[in-house]
Amino acid sequence: MSNYNERKDKIEVHLTELYTRHRSLDLEIKEMYDHWERDDLINRKKTAKLWLKDEIHRLEEELKELQ
Repeated sequence: MSNYNERKDKIEVHLTELYTRHRSLDLEIKEMYDHWERDDLINRKKTAKLWLKDEIHRLEEELKELQ
């Protein structure tokens, strides 16, 4: 397998994991709002979700550059 294909495959697998974690955090945040959790706890989850979104965007751009 070429280096290109290996890199592309690794990025795609990592992206899938990040998408899953992002959706999971979204559900956790919604549940926290429903159960009136403290704002600082919710904000930590939101920050993690934003970090994941940034990482997803970065990897999607990297995939575009590979093509």
